[in-house]
Amino acid sequence: MSSVQTTADEQDLMTALARNWWLMLLLGIASIVIGIWAFTQPVEAIEVLSVLFAIWLIITGIVEVIRGFSSGLTGGMRALFIITGVLSLILGFVALRGYWETGTPFVAAWILAIFIGVTFLFRGMLQLFAGIDGKNAPGRGWNIFAGIVYLIAGMCILLVPTSLIALTWVIGIWLVVMGVFEIISSFMMRSAAKKAA
Repeated sequence: MSSVQTTADEQDLMTALARNWWLMLLLGIASIVIGIWAFTQPVEAIEVLSVLFAIWLIITGIVEVIRGFSSGLTGGMRALFIITGVLSLILGFVALRGYWETGTPFVAAWILAIFIGVTFLFRGMLQLFAGIDGKNAPGRGWNIFAGIVYLIAGMCILLVPTSLIALTWVIGIWLVVMGVFEIISSFMMRSAAKKAA
């Protein structure tokens, strides 16, 4: 009985998604426009992204500090939330202050580059060790390969922060490709909605 209910729920979800196919179309168009802009104007894209990142750091810092005072946390978890929240707030305010004082998001872009570089390094180590550790796991080779790529990308960004421009190009291309797939998916969803009606 539960499998019949699950199938009916899945069908209802698919019907709702198919009826709103136009949202996927708009998302695809927006992805293509932003991707082309990021690819053709990488410096401006980094500026906008850097300021948004600084704002994101401030918002997440506030959330983390508030979480640090929530009930049911151990002392270590409470301290971790508060410390990471305060650090996020400091980095966010330093980045925005640098932008306000100089009119350029150099400090914010530098913080963003370090953040992305360190994230890529940790992600690379995680995937590399997961691939090495999972002797019979499916996709083991891909995990090792992706881990090495992430490690190299992280080192490149940390050693040469201006490589953010190359990363912006990659993101721009990726957004255009994703936008094309989203547009195709939207028309497939519209077709499915017409058949279901």
